[in-house]
Amino acid sequence: MLRPTLELDLLRTLVLAMQAGSFQRAAALIGRSQSAVSLQMRRLEDHVGVRLLEKNGRKLTLTDAGEVLLDYAKRLLALNDEAVQATAGVNVKGKIRLGLLQDFAETVLPPTLAAFIRAQPAVEIAVRVESSKHLIEAVRQHRLDLALLFTRRNDPIELPATRAASVPMVWVLKRDAPLRDPLDLVLFEPPCVFREVAIETLEKANRSWRQAFVSPSLASTWAAVESGLGLSIRTKMGLPRNLITESRLPGTRQLPLMDITLLQHPSAESPVVSRLRDSLVQSLRESG
Repeated sequence: MLRPTLELDLLRTLVLAMQAGSFQRAAALIGRSQSAVSLQMRRLEDHVGVRLLEKNGRKLTLTDAGEVLLDYAKRLLALNDEAVQATAGVNVKGKIRLGLLQDFAETVLPPTLAAFIRAQPAVEIAVRVESSKHLIEAVRQHRLDLALLFTRRNDPIELPATRAASVPMVWVLKRDAPLRDPLDLVLFEPPCVFREVAIETLEKANRSWRQAFVSPSLASTWAAVESGLGLSIRTKMGLPRNLITESRLPGTRQLPLMDITLLQHPSAESPVVSRLRDSLVQSLRESG
C-alpha cells in the first residue's frame, strides 16, 4: 500500500496559519483567499486521514495530531528550503556583514545561519552582536549590510526595513517574586525600547518603580532577575526556563507587540544579501 505524499505547499500553509492564528491572516501572508486556505487545510487533513485543526472561538488551535504534524512540517520545510538554496547557490560568492541583538544570537539565528552557510559555502558571513542603537548607526554608515533588531511599529528609522514577525512583550520575573511598590526593575541602559515601554506602562498606571539593576547585557539582566533583584521586560525569545512571564501586571495595561525588523543599507542590494535576508525573514516567520 502506497503511503500518501505530503505536499510542501500545504505544510507551509499550516505553519503560517498557526503563526497567524487565523485563516484570514494566513491568507494575507501567502496572497490567497481565506476560502483557498481553508480548502488547503481540508486537503491536508484528507491526506493524513485525521483532523488537524479546530476552532477555539476565533482562534485556531491544533489537535494532538496537528501538533505532531506541525513539528514535522517545520523540519520538512527547512530541509526543502536548504536544498533549494544549495542548488541555486553553488556558485554564489561574497561577504555579508550581519548585525543582531543578543536575543537572536542564541535562539533562532544559529540554525538558520548554519543552514545558509551549508547551502552557500563560498559566502562569508561576519556577525556582530550589538545594541539596537549601535546596529542602526552601523547600517546607516554601511559598516553593516543587514541588522536584525526589535522595533516598535512607528519607529522613525528611515532605512529600508522588512518586518519579519511580531512577538508579544512580557514582564519577566522570578517565580513567587513579590510585586510590592515601588517595583524594582532590571533594565537595559537607555536608549532601549523595552525600557521605554516599561516606564510608560507603569507611569500611566500610576505604579511607582525604581531602577534596581542596569546593564547592557542580556545575560546579566537574566541573572539579576533570577537572583530576585527585580523584574524586567522583554520577549520570550531566549528566556531562561526558570523564569516566568506575565503579559500584564495588576493595574496596568497589556504590553504591546514588538516587531522583529531586518534593516538593510540601501547600497547593500546584491543576490547574496537578498538570499540571506529572505532566509532570515522566512525562518523568523515560520518559527512563530
